[in-house]
This record gives sequence, C-alpha cells and structure tokens, in this order.
Amino acid sequence: MAATAVDLLTELQGHLDRESYQKAVDVCNKIVAMTPNDPTALKTKTIALIRMDKIDKALDVAHRFDFLKMEAAYCHYKLKHEQKALDILATMTDKSPAALHLEAQAHYRLSNYNACIALYETLLAQAPAGVDTFELKTNLVAAYTAAGRASELAARPLSTDDSYELAFNKSFIALQSGDLAGASALVDDADRLCRSTLAAEGYSPAEIEQEALVVAAQKGYVLQLTGRDDDAHAAYQRVAQAKLMPTPADASLAAVVNNNIATLHKHQELFDSIKRLKAIAADTLRGKCAPAQHEAILANLALLWAWMKKARLQQTPGSSCMHPDECRDVLVALKEAFPASALAAPIQLQAVLGAGEAAPTPESLVRARSAFEADLTTNGRLCLAHVLVLQKQPRLAADAIRSIADIAHSAGTVATLVALYDQSGDVDAGLAVLQDALAHHAARDGTSGEALAIQEGDGAYQLAQGNYAAAAGRFETLLSTGTLAPEMRLRCLAKLVVSLSFVDAASAEARSSLLPRISAAATEPEALIKARSHRRNPVAVVVPTSKKRAAENPERIARKRATRRAKHLEALKTKPDYNPLIGLGKPDPERWIPRKQRSRGNRRHRNKFVGAQGSGMGSQKDAAKLDAAARAAAKKAAPPETKGHVVSGPSAMERKAAARKRRR
Repeated sequence: MAATAVDLLTELQGHLDRESYQKAVDVCNKIVAMTPNDPTALKTKTIALIRMDKIDKALDVAHRFDFLKMEAAYCHYKLKHEQKALDILATMTDKSPAALHLEAQAHYRLSNYNACIALYETLLAQAPAGVDTFELKTNLVAAYTAAGRASELAARPLSTDDSYELAFNKSFIALQSGDLAGASALVDDADRLCRSTLAAEGYSPAEIEQEALVVAAQKGYVLQLTGRDDDAHAAYQRVAQAKLMPTPADASLAAVVNNNIATLHKHQELFDSIKRLKAIAADTLRGKCAPAQHEAILANLALLWAWMKKARLQQTPGSSCMHPDECRDVLVALKEAFPASALAAPIQLQAVLGAGEAAPTPESLVRARSAFEADLTTNGRLCLAHVLVLQKQPRLAADAIRSIADIAHSAGTVATLVALYDQSGDVDAGLAVLQDALAHHAARDGTSGEALAIQEGDGAYQLAQGNYAAAAGRFETLLSTGTLAPEMRLRCLAKLVVSLSFVDAASAEARSSLLPRISAAATEPEALIKARSHRRNPVAVVVPTSKKRAAENPERIARKRATRRAKHLEALKTKPDYNPLIGLGKPDPERWIPRKQRSRGNRRHRNKFVGAQGSGMGSQKDAAKLDAAARAAAKKAAPPETKGHVVSGPSAMERKAAARKRRR
C-alpha cells in the first residue's frame, strides 16, 4: 500500500528531529514525485542539503524557484560569492529579519562596514521587546570596530547580558577610545563569563580552555599596548603553544598571535619572526583573516625581510646579496591583494634606501625614484618627495606633494609646500599654494582649526617676504574672528604690531598697548642668584637698566670691529720695534726658547734645566754637551795624555798550579 502525503510529512518531521538530513532529502524527493513543485518539500530539501554542506546541490534546487531566493542567497554567501548574494537579496521586496541579517553579513565580508552598521541598527530598532538581542549587539559592535568607529559607542549603554562575546567585542570600543584600563577590565570580564557560561552548558575543561584562547590573545594585546611586553609575550606564547583545533577561527587566531609575537621581537630574532609569518598559509590570510589582519601580516613580513637584508649587508659589507629578494616578492603580493595599501610604499622605500646612520648612495636614490614615479598612491607620492629632497630637488619634491589631492590643503602639507618652494627660490609658487588653500577652506568652513592655522601661516609668510601691508591685513582679519584661541590671538597681535611698524607707526604704537607687559623681574636679582646658587651651572641673571641699547646687528658689529682694528694698527706704528714690511712689531728672537729661560723672562729660573723641550734650548752646559763639533775641537786642542805601561804576569790559575807543584 503506497504511503500517503500525510504519512510522508510525518516521516519527514521525524528525520528532521533526529537530524537525519539525508533521509529527509529522500522523503522530500518522494513528496515532490507525488506533488511536483511542492514548496514545503523543496524548501525542506534545500535546507537539508545546506545542513549536510552540499551547497552546490542546494543552490541547483534554489535557483529553479523564486520562493527560494533567501536560500539561494545564503548558498552564494556560503560559497563566498557575497556580491551575488546581495544581488539576489536586492530583488526581494519584503525582506525578513533573517534576510536583513544575511545582507548585513555579506556587507561585512565585503568591508562595506557602514552599510552593515545601518542594517544592524535597523534590526535592533525593529526587535520586539523581550527578545534577546545580544547577538545583534555583538555583531553591531564588531561592525563599528571594523569601520574604526567603535568610539562612537563609548557613551551608548550596551550591557553585556552575561554574554562573553559581547564583553569581548566591547573591549574594542575601549581600545579605540584610548581607555586601556577599561579594555583590560572588559577582557577579564569576558574571560570570567566565558568559563562560567561554558561550564554551565556542560563543556569539558579542555573545550573551555580552547574557547578562552581568543580572550587570552586579546589580553596579551592589551598588555602590549600598556608597555608590559614580557607579560604580553607570555600570553601570546600560551596561545601559540596550545593545540589549536583546525577551524577557521583558530587558524586566524594563530596567525594574529604569531604576527604580534613578531612585533614584540622587532629587530631581534629575525629568523624566528620570519619563520612564524611565513608559516601562515595563503588560504588562511585570504579566507580566515580580516582584511586589516591580512594586510598587516603581509606588511610586517615584508618589513622583516627588509631588516634581514640590511642585517646581511652589515655582516658582509660590499656583498651583492645574491639570495632571492623575498621582500620584493611579499610587496608584490601586498600590492596585488591591497592596491591602495598605505603600508607598501614606506616599506619599499626602506628596502631600497636601507635604514641607519649611513646616507643613501646616489645609485639607491636613482632606483628609489624610478620605483615611485609610477606610484600614484598618497604614500607613494610622499616617498617620491622624500627621495627628491635627498637628491636636493625641492621644487620637484613640492610638485610631487602638491599632486596629492587628498592632503593638498591640510595645514601640514601647505607649510611643507611653502618651505620647499621657498628653498627652491620660487616665492610665487609658495604664495599660490597659500591662496589655493585659503580659497579651499573659505568655500567650506573658514573658521575651522585648519583654516585659521593656514591664515596665520599666510600672514607670517607675507611678513617674511616683506609684504607688510598684506601681512597686516591678514592679521587684522584673524583678530576679528571670535573663535581664536588665546595663544593664537596673542601671536597674531604681536605679528600685527610688527607688520604695522613698517607701514603705519601710529597704528603699531596703538596696537602695542594691547600686548601684555613683561615685568622687569619677578624678584630682586640677589634673590634670584641665591635661589639658583645650588645649580651646578649657575644661570646668569641680567639686571635691568634704564638705558635703552640699540639692537645688535651684523653691520654694527662689523663697524665696531673695523674701528678697533684701526686703533690697534695705529698703536703698533708708534712702537720703536714696528716693522713696516710685515705690519707688525719685530718678533722676539727668543720666542722658541721656553719662557723660563728667556732673557727677558723670569731671571730667577733662567738657567734652570726643566727637562727636554724638543727643539728648545737648555742651559749653556747642556748645550755644550750636545755640540759634537765643539767636543771634537776641544779634544784636538787638549795636550796628549801620558799613560802607564801595562805589566803582564801569570794568571791566578797559573799561580795556583805552581803552588801545588811546590807543595809536592
């Protein structure tokens, strides 16, 4: 007797309760054979295939029916076809909370964090009262953190609801807000909740330790940020030495921990650090690490290879370094994965020019310039400008920086450009940069901090170039702004007085009365000297006087020196030993003799011998001893010396031998 549809549905429900998904698929096929296009059977079959991880077969079924769009989008999401999933979800008119959640997750994978945040905010707002929303809050915090906006949630009440995942994610809010103490407390809270929650759910101690490893890694990161490197290294080593399960989460955790250990080692243990980062598989970086983690690990590996190359060159100076250029290969991979990466260009610059006290060679500068001329990223342009400055080409360096549209009108960039153009002698280009920046900020917000700083810089540059009227006008405009900080207002007022002193002395005098008066001295000079007498190097205290001395300038100093020189020459000419041929007095003929032995020196010790003086002269007796010609003449003139005759006889041994013969 054939089974009825009711019997098949009852059997299907039993298989689903027992999670026997293959048998559930077989029953669904029987139902579809009896009732083609049965929505319940087709939907159940698709979900059962997804549960068995047969995503391709589930997608084949879902693609044939419009009422399975949600399942088709989920299959594309599982196959990492996030954009296709979003395209299918965009065709759905009435989206369920599950569809919105899936859409948010797809946006998160594609790094569309702002769109992800908007969807999670919508889901939280639509959540019924009394329903647990800790999972939505956890994902919302993760999206804000990935977008770099976690500090926006600092003042938002997000209770942990006894969820260690939420407590863990909230630690990122504290980190991005700069609250390291709060981050440490949240990590400790997450560790406590993790252990208590999993123990209550019946997990084994080994499983609890496995789950708590991610919290331990976060604790190590907080310790590293607080400067406790040894404690951070111990926490990382505990995670690295644990037997991690082969899951995507554990693979990414191992990659992050090994990367952080390498950052702690810095220039030490380069071989170990490179070994750790090279062991991270490419599949782990692409599929299991967040994009920011993937980029940071590749950048750190390239930097380590650059340091390793420098270390090898220091060990064998002048070597050609014939090993493969691993740094170049990693940089190529970094640029391919992240074309707009801000980390690639600085590392490449260091790899080409090297680091240290030695100046880069002209050949390395040429190579670096050719490497960055085609790099149009912000850091690429900045690296090119750095190389051009080293090549002493400030005008080309300024042009390279000026081509960066994103930062062209910031205060720091404008100041750098003006300085470079001024160094190259192109004052007009510097003024043009200032005018462009002023117009840019005037069209947006002329009272912002950047705009006010550029206006002050414009006035200072006009003053330095001698455009006193323009400088005075700029400072007048600034002082009329009511949002100036007290320090900036005082600086602008002082510079306005200086500018007006060249064009309107009366106005400068009137404005100078608004400047604060500087007291002559806070206390008496004697008290100041006494208060500072304990210092090893006493500070000179200038006692104020009522006389006004003219400001010293180079012309005045040169005139004073010329006057003193003329007086000195006139005094020399009046001396009796003046020699007009050399313009000086006759030199002392005894100038090479030690001072104590000169005739016009100290007569008391004139003939005292004070030791060898090189080419100097000693006493007359010592000089005679050293005069070989005088000794030879004296010996020749001396009478011959009479000498006695030498009488020879038997030696002592011969006398003893003769005595022994006589005794016999």
